[in-house]
Amino acid sequence: MKHKIIISITMVLTLCGTVAAQERVRMSLDSCLRYAYSHNITLQNAQLNRESAEAALSGAKMNFLPALNASASQGWAWNEGRSHSSSYGLNGSLTLFDGLSYVRNYQQAKLSKQQSDLTARQSQNTVAAKIISAYLTIVMNEEKLSYQQEVLETTRQQQSEGELKFRVGKILESDYRLLEANYLSAKAEIENTRLTIDNNRRELRDLMCMPAGQTVEVAMAGNDSVDADAIPTYNELLQASKESMPDWELGRLEVEKARCNVELARASFLPSLSLNAGMSYNNGEQNLNGTTLAIDGGLNKSVSLGLNIPLFDRGSTVTKFRQSKLSLRQAELNYQQDTIDIEATLHKQYNETLQALNSFRKTKTMSEAYHASYDVYKLKYKEGAITTVEMLQQQDKYLSALNEYLMSKYTFILAQKQLEIYMGKLKSVNN
Repeated sequence: MKHKIIISITMVLTLCGTVAAQERVRMSLDSCLRYAYSHNITLQNAQLNRESAEAALSGAKMNFLPALNASASQGWAWNEGRSHSSSYGLNGSLTLFDGLSYVRNYQQAKLSKQQSDLTARQSQNTVAAKIISAYLTIVMNEEKLSYQQEVLETTRQQQSEGELKFRVGKILESDYRLLEANYLSAKAEIENTRLTIDNNRRELRDLMCMPAGQTVEVAMAGNDSVDADAIPTYNELLQASKESMPDWELGRLEVEKARCNVELARASFLPSLSLNAGMSYNNGEQNLNGTTLAIDGGLNKSVSLGLNIPLFDRGSTVTKFRQSKLSLRQAELNYQQDTIDIEATLHKQYNETLQALNSFRKTKTMSEAYHASYDVYKLKYKEGAITTVEMLQQQDKYLSALNEYLMSKYTFILAQKQLEIYMGKLKSVNN
């Protein structure tokens, strides 16, 4: 008996600990986006790439400065006597001309830094779209759940009333079984929706990279509701996207980098000139047959100019130059294709948004109509004017229309949010 009590207490404590560990956090869409921008792993990697590109740009700037090296050495030798020597030196070099290679390398590093900034914004937009989709899916299913709970209460009353009518012989057993099955079906639908919401919350939590012990509860803000009048014209969408979408600029920067590669390859044909300067000091002593002789080499200074002229490298420079020009042409073609693809994406998204709006308006009207009709059918059934089958058929039509309405409603909201991302208008996207 004592063992059973101990086991029961342990189970209770474990359950309490599990419940306590599941921290529920209520968040708006904007707060979800802000949290993801700071914690999402994809965005953190994009930030690291930006820092790496910034370090490379710093290194490219430093290449314009002279190089300076210091050296020191101490030596001992034994033969017929013993000798000791010391040497200290300071050497510097500066590239005066290298066919502008350092300039081109700096330009490339600067372009790479700009690309990393744009790629980070592109990743942010992608993550934002995923979070918005996951967030709205939760909101949609929670709204669906509220409707299902209303239907469940109605079916529970119908099942209870049907049981009484069946006992007194007012309805057939088959009708009562239909009402009972309808009630159980409504309960099962609610449980399935709750499980779906649980999966949706986990997906949202994982997108934001929140700790596993936390559960996100959504809080719809006023600007997350349907705004059918907020759709811009296509020209407005296109113009705003060119000013805010990083996708347009990324291709152009790739073309500029390819041009720099052509100039770098061209620089290999040119001579290079460098300036070298140094100074050194040598001293030491030599001990031979008990006599010590001091050696003082003094301070030596040197300055030199180095000229390097490329003459023949078995055609590798020519090959590199030709390949760079081909790469430039490929980058230009890719940029043209990217422009076509981006415009096609925007046009498709714009039309899908208009289609979603039309679907929302249609299904909203249908849902309201079927809801009103279902209310009438419930009254008729209660008065015995229609059969159980007729009432349940009308209920199924209402629920089907309601599901279509909810789906179209949040599909439209999501399409609107996607347009806002393309136009750079989504709150917190560029923060």
